[in-house]
Amino acid sequence: MCFLQGFPPAISNLESQKEGAVNMNSKEQKRLATIRKLMGKTKKRTGLSSELEQDLENLGLQRRMKQLELEGKFLKNQNDELI
Repeated sequence: MCFLQGFPPAISNLESQKEGAVNMNSKEQKRLATIRKLMGKTKKRTGLSSELEQDLENLGLQRRMKQLELEGKFLKNQNDELI
């Protein structure tokens, strides 16, 4: 057991940290629950905002495609009138 001589303090520190996490008072538990809830909401919002950005980009592309289609029709009509 001589090779484990440096480990007992580290192990006892880990155990005390575990105990500290388990023995949180109600204020700390509420705070942790609130933080978890807020993090969940933030993840949701981030996902929604990236979806909205994608939707806006798609709408912009659709609008541009429609504009190009109309410009093409207009140019074709002008070309037909010149001939």
